[in-house]
Amino acid sequence: MELENKELCKQCGGYCCKKSGCDYFVEDFADLSYKGLLNVLAEGNISIVALLKFSKLKTGKLTFTPILYLRARNEGRDVVDLVSIKKSCSLLKEDGCSYDLANRPSGGVNLIPTGDKYKCYPKEDALSAILKWESYQKVLSRIVKRYTGVSVDEKIRQDVYNLFVEFLNSELEKVPIEEKYDVLGMMESLLIIFPKEVEKATNDVKNKKCKKLVKQS
Repeated sequence: MELENKELCKQCGGYCCKKSGCDYFVEDFADLSYKGLLNVLAEGNISIVALLKFSKLKTGKLTFTPILYLRARNEGRDVVDLVSIKKSCSLLKEDGCSYDLANRPSGGVNLIPTGDKYKCYPKEDALSAILKWESYQKVLSRIVKRYTGVSVDEKIRQDVYNLFVEFLNSELEKVPIEEKYDVLGMMESLLIIFPKEVEKATNDVKNKKCKKLVKQS
């Protein structure tokens, strides 16, 4: 089993990297304390992101639980990037990843290249790796508050609004098909849980387009 094959990656142009930055595993860091994580984030190449676990309460109400973890930062995204349309990894250069294999996020090392273009397969279950971050939710939540000034729940509301603005502006059409499926897969749940954010995004985009038409006329 070959963990890295630069020729195969070169042939597809780093398709996986263009879909999103790699996830970091807990094992990638020697110091997961508040100070240790702040130092890592200060380097500017990593974002705090969130996996949203949707579930129904006994009342039938749909809710969610965020699992915060770290990912190589995507282009145009901030240090706190909880919910968004994923874009190309900011570390992807013309000649490949900025990191060598030894320093690459484990989520990237975990992808095994194959002879089929655009197809890699995970050596280990990626979801299981993300779930290991559950033990570090308090420290990551503190860091989110430090950077944004708001709670994780409020930041997610802000991000959902921004996601719908991007969606209504057809930003989803610019990303790989796998990311389209990922976003569309959670869209129904987001519509139910965040009706106010969806309504505001819809109205804001509509009003902006109307103002643009007025200026052009």
